[in-house]
Amino acid sequence: MIRSLCTWLTTLLLLAGVAGAQNEGPPQEWLEGIGENELVLIHGLGASAEIWDEVRPYLSTAFQLHVYELHGHGQTPTVPDPSIQTEADALRAWIQEHGLVYPTLVGHGLGGMIALQYAFDHPGDVDRLVVIDAGPRQLASEDQKVEIAESLMEDYDRFVASRFVSISRDDEICDQAVDWALRTDAPTFTSLLMSSFDWDLTEDLPRQSVPMLVIGSAAYLPEPGHERHFLEHYGYAEARVLSFKRIPETGHYLMLEKPTYLASVLTMFLRADEMTTE
Repeated sequence: MIRSLCTWLTTLLLLAGVAGAQNEGPPQEWLEGIGENELVLIHGLGASAEIWDEVRPYLSTAFQLHVYELHGHGQTPTVPDPSIQTEADALRAWIQEHGLVYPTLVGHGLGGMIALQYAFDHPGDVDRLVVIDAGPRQLASEDQKVEIAESLMEDYDRFVASRFVSISRDDEICDQAVDWALRTDAPTFTSLLMSSFDWDLTEDLPRQSVPMLVIGSAAYLPEPGHERHFLEHYGYAEARVLSFKRIPETGHYLMLEKPTYLASVLTMFLRADEMTTE
């Protein structure tokens, strides 16, 4: 059942869709906030842990806040043959290493796909799941997949830059996004992107019982009032427990464009005992 998040905390203070060395645990920043709720933030393809810097201050006082950085991104070493599944497995090892027991996962873009994979692999180990601008499957056609693969081989830098140069409504954020993406390990970026093309969890959705919130930017859910149509198109039609929230006037990097708004949505969902329908 796809439902809309409608109750708001008006005064609350609080944003697609590599080869390497040793498979060692990535160095991660870990902020322990007041309270017992464990919250893990996972960035998307071509970004880094820094993408959450604007949101973290609003969440760290209410949650035990942790930031997971994908391998080959930011300051985290590469691993051989990265994919959505191997990164979900690495996330499990990282969660166990940090002694987390029952975390809520918040994933953006490809990070949302990894969070979905983790939750489907270990449903009893996840409290709640928040997916930002991501769905349970990719929508690229076979021709588009071939075209993307060829573009990556012919001119990697140009292809990557073209994908991030208009990712936000803010030019400075677009510049930062391009810089992050081009600093990402190229084999890692390519391998993760290609792995997403054959990744599809739609058949598993009817069996998924973890409470889930889909947060969509205005780029992901472009038409107000038609969110259900787009979510069904992205593959959520058979989801058992699903709420959604559209954040208006935002591009894909909504955590940088409207950090307090995003933090308030997350806090309300994580604190709510029951979700109501609009």
